[in-house]
Amino acid sequence: MKSKIKEELEEKGYIRVRNVLNFQKDIKPVLNDLEAKADKLIEKYFTTKEAKRLFKLKFQDKYFALTKKSGVTFEKVFNNRPPQNFKKHENVEYFNPESIFNLIKSDKILNIVEKIIGKEIFSNPVQTFRVKKPNINSGKNFMDGLIGRTPWHQDEGTINKKARFKTDLVTVWIPFTKTNAKNGCMLAVPKSNKLGLLNHHHGSKGQVEIKNSELIHKYSKMVPLEADVGDIIILDKRLIHCSLPNVSKNIRISMDIRFHKAGQSSGREPLPSFYVRSAKEENIKVKTYQQWVALWNKAYMKSLNKGYTFKYYLPIYNHSKQDYSKKLN
Repeated sequence: MKSKIKEELEEKGYIRVRNVLNFQKDIKPVLNDLEAKADKLIEKYFTTKEAKRLFKLKFQDKYFALTKKSGVTFEKVFNNRPPQNFKKHENVEYFNPESIFNLIKSDKILNIVEKIIGKEIFSNPVQTFRVKKPNINSGKNFMDGLIGRTPWHQDEGTINKKARFKTDLVTVWIPFTKTNAKNGCMLAVPKSNKLGLLNHHHGSKGQVEIKNSELIHKYSKMVPLEADVGDIIILDKRLIHCSLPNVSKNIRISMDIRFHKAGQSSGREPLPSFYVRSAKEENIKVKTYQQWVALWNKAYMKSLNKGYTFKYYLPIYNHSKQDYSKKLN
């Protein structure tokens, strides 16, 4: 018998589950680690006197000061995984504290995921931590998913051919700040998961984007997926969704983590996937934060001489049957 959560997910393509996470136990540790990361960067880019003043500021003000002073784009530095592409032998810095590992292993989250894909669950390496700056509503970075607006896509379109159609993938989206349409929440097309996997192409920033996505605003009903801190939003792998630009005055912080059924392809095989829940205790090999970090470091080191951590090919069919425009007929 299907759970109510699974039935609702299959029907709408998304679910908002309220009050899953505790602010002090689950959310605040991540924000504390984010603050500590910012402080280390301040020590790098500012004098001791300047740093002493900046340490007293809120994270948002520290972030703005860092961006203005250094001219460096910090979105990738604050992401929780190495970037897809980088210069060969480049020393890439990313954000993978123990607080994020604890969320990936959280029983509060896994209890919900289990109702959708069963008891044998793998952590999926398709993960993104976002610090989304305000007022990114124009210019060259408008369609950059880390800082501007994420293009219309389906999560299944971001994994490789080996996993498409075969992997039970679940996205868990976590807000670390209250999220609404003004500060750049997700926008979804209800029931669009029933259309199947659509043709995608490379968008203006080289990102995965649904072909004919300009028609979505004209012909489809859209729902903003707003959420409070403590809530999580579950997405079906074929839900058509994007994110709005942040036109508020404040930073929006979120993370999307994913899980898939054990024994199936992760869709990004060079990157770490592992059991986080199983009926057999011996299947759980990654039990400590140190083991988790070691997996990611090993994957990154193997990619150094290539200049990329993974590759995948867009879900493009040899025919136009799966173009979004054809679904409107």
